[in-house]
Amino acid sequence: MRSARALALAAFCGLLSGCASLTSDERAPRTDPVARLTVTGPSPWREDFGDPELRRLVDLADARALDVKMVLARLERAKAEVEAADAPRSPHLEAGLLGAIGDATFRTSRTAATPTLEATYEIDLWGRLASARTAARSDRDAAAFDVAAARVLTGAETTRAYLALRAAQQQQAADFERRGDAERALVLTTTQAAFGRATRRDCAAREIAVQAAIDLALHAREEAGAQAARLADLTGQTAYMPPDSARSQSGAAPASVSSALVDQRPEVQAAFARLQAADQNRAAAVRAARPAFQIAAGLGSPDAAIATLLDVKSLAWAAAASLTKAVIDGGAARARVHGASADADLADLAYRQAVMSAWADLRAASVAWDRAQRELSSAEAKSVAARAAMAAGQARHDAGVIDGIALIDLRDAARDGDDAVRLAQLNLDEARVRRALAAGGR
Repeated sequence: MRSARALALAAFCGLLSGCASLTSDERAPRTDPVARLTVTGPSPWREDFGDPELRRLVDLADARALDVKMVLARLERAKAEVEAADAPRSPHLEAGLLGAIGDATFRTSRTAATPTLEATYEIDLWGRLASARTAARSDRDAAAFDVAAARVLTGAETTRAYLALRAAQQQQAADFERRGDAERALVLTTTQAAFGRATRRDCAAREIAVQAAIDLALHAREEAGAQAARLADLTGQTAYMPPDSARSQSGAAPASVSSALVDQRPEVQAAFARLQAADQNRAAAVRAARPAFQIAAGLGSPDAAIATLLDVKSLAWAAAASLTKAVIDGGAARARVHGASADADLADLAYRQAVMSAWADLRAASVAWDRAQRELSSAEAKSVAARAAMAAGQARHDAGVIDGIALIDLRDAARDGDDAVRLAQLNLDEARVRRALAAGGR
């Protein structure tokens, strides 16, 4: 009769266990948060300058930008905190089965088993639970406002990057024309020099002007590449190539860097380790919702519950096992899984952001290095030309063609050229440090 009651109670508890069990989706492995976390409605950023391509990019960034995904994950975490705060409002019911073997002597043994059922409910005498629920809802509302703010900021950043890209492309086209004019002027000056109507210094000045035009075009191209890479990051693409109507003649290509340098950066490795930890914490939360099985053994055990179960007054030895499962917990198990899932999503998105930031740093450092090298070469060429002009001026001064003030001006120009070389060398050294820093110190 006693075993029949135990079976009946166990069956009843099994029927109720759905109140505290997880769904198949909650037990399943975590899915990609970038694909799962989505915004609702159109982007709140409406300023698109009447440009269909910009409008498309803004909508794409609104749906894919990692900054928006991060605040959506924080909103999910805030919703899980609301679930956890609501859980104590319901009665909690825990059912299980306790079995034991033991006796008062070591020569004999007896066994027994009994179902267990424990119900608890906390009365909120001082309003602590109510305050916790109100706070959780306020945090959830704040997280919802953060989503709206992040969407607006993402739209603004996308617009800035697109406008900067278009400006760089227009500058690149203008610099292309400037280079053509400078090259034609060099040809004309060289021809004049052949007939004695221009000096070698005039030709050198034209050569410097051509190189300056080339450097300006490269600067514009690099800026266009940087902004195109920024738009690709914002819109969740591996690369962004503007349509033909928005491209300049040379196009825009970001600098290439090694993926191994990104993987070796310590902050990327730390973010990946945190992602692994968060996934394990979520797995632990899912497994914590399953029945708990415990074994206990002792000599001369004073455990009153085991002694009562075996129907003896004292115990010389005993071994017991218990299997318990929460039947009704007010959604606490689900809240823990939802919270752990949101934490894992945040860690996942943080890892992706760390990788993207590392790529951006490496691209920028590579561009800065190339630019510093060109600026040093240009400064050295100008310094050589200035010193040649000073030497020619000295000869003309000795011949009485120019006065001392003109010679002093030429010397000042030469010293300015030397200063420019030193500054360019300093910038190159800084670019080298920046490149090493972006590579994780390598």
